[in-house]
Amino acid sequence: MRIALLLTAALLGLTGCATIKGWFEPAPAPAQAAQPPARAAQPPTRVEQPEDPAPRAATPPPSPAPRVTPPAAPRPTAPASAPPAAAPPAPAAPTNVQPPVLSPVLSAADEQRLRADTQQRLDGAEQRLRQIDPSKLASAQQDSLLTVQSFINKAREALQTKDIQRAFTLADKAYLLADELTKRPR
Repeated sequence: MRIALLLTAALLGLTGCATIKGWFEPAPAPAQAAQPPARAAQPPTRVEQPEDPAPRAATPPPSPAPRVTPPAAPRPTAPASAPPAAAPPAPAAPTNVQPPVLSPVLSAADEQRLRADTQQRLDGAEQRLRQIDPSKLASAQQDSLLTVQSFINKAREALQTKDIQRAFTLADKAYLLADELTKRPR
């Protein structure tokens, strides 16, 4: 009995409330709010909806949201006798500048150890690549071989730019992928 009463109350509340209709009406677009003066004299058109048999309480139509205009910034005034000064052109930004490298700060000892580990990984990856005959590889394996070579080149570039962490990551990926290529049956 309680469930039927709650269900009936919920259905009546959702179907007959005139204020809910305002929730689903789209807000006026900014272009509609600033209409030309000739059109402003015409009354807005409304779409007539069929009346429900249940009587409704009369509610006023929702008022449009007030327009808020930001205050205008004061404009500097130049003396009448002085000609306007031309602003100097902004210096052109160099096109080949790379963004700064973000990496963890390492102590000198940690950096030397990571650099040595990176070099070992690079040497190991290159040694494994020398063991592989590219002509005997399948298409997917040849793609992997190109990826290993790309990782090695990028790791060397990262070492030159002193991005040791990135260099180690790339060298490690190259080493692991080259190791997989040497273990696969050809």
